[in-house]
Amino acid sequence: MTRQQLSALAVVLGVLLLAGPAVAGQASMLNSSDAGDFMGTWAISFESPRGGTFEQTLTVRDEGGKVAARLEGGRGGGNDITDIAKDGDDLVLTFERAGRGGNPSESVMTLTLDGAMINAAMSVRGGQFSLNGTGKKQ
Repeated sequence: MTRQQLSALAVVLGVLLLAGPAVAGQASMLNSSDAGDFMGTWAISFESPRGGTFEQTLTVRDEGGKVAARLEGGRGGGNDITDIAKDGDDLVLTFERAGRGGNPSESVMTLTLDGAMINAAMSVRGGQFSLNGTGKKQ
């Protein structure tokens, strides 16, 4: 490779490294005004299929006028969620997270407001199993 090609490659790699975190934190296409009372940080307690409960923290926020979310807790660490839509009065979040063995699996979480509480229904691995939970704003 010539020195000019190496310089061009270094510039391209530098741009990709700088843009990577920005891309990961992008917001959805849903306007924040459409998410209304869903905005904020929620502590959600899910019923485990094996018995007991486990907690996850969901933060729904405004990012440049669009809705963005982050789910903390559970296998694989935190997830930035950018696939967010409304379905009637419900907020629907679609994301991938690490499953057993680190393999990614798709999850769909549907959130429904119930006064000051939130109901969460999560379909995991394309509907192979589901989880239900309730939460409140922190």
